[in-house]
Amino acid sequence: MSDVFGVIASIGVVVSLLVSSWQTRELTRQTSINNVMAGVSAMYNGMERLHHIETLIAAEPGLYGHFYGGASLPADESQRARVLTIAGMLADVVDYGLVITESTPDIKFYVGWRDYALSLRRTSPAMSHLVEGHPLWWAALNKYWREHPEPGV
Repeated sequence: MSDVFGVIASIGVVVSLLVSSWQTRELTRQTSINNVMAGVSAMYNGMERLHHIETLIAAEPGLYGHFYGGASLPADESQRARVLTIAGMLADVVDYGLVITESTPDIKFYVGWRDYALSLRRTSPAMSHLVEGHPLWWAALNKYWREHPEPGV
């Protein structure tokens, strides 16, 4: 009789281990899905932020050159303040994009934010002036620029 109970107990242990193994596999799968969704959500959030900043630039087309055309900071004080304010907002967005891309393993492959950051350094003296003047305000962006110096510099 005790042999029967031993067999039943052994079967119970095996079934328990199989169920536990299945649960672990499913939890791993769900965690992976959740990580991908978190990464996609963070990317979407960053793109929404970027689009908001670009609506400010689109509303005043003369600003475009200060961010994407290499135009220097304006001499007019009010226009200069506007460009620097938008540059700060844009630096916030790019800094955010670099942080989320680097800290989210499932989207680490995405190079868009990194390429965009380097492009802005080349095409926006306002961004360069602001970020280099306040390196701790945009730590991820400043670090990325330091790690990827301009060719020939």
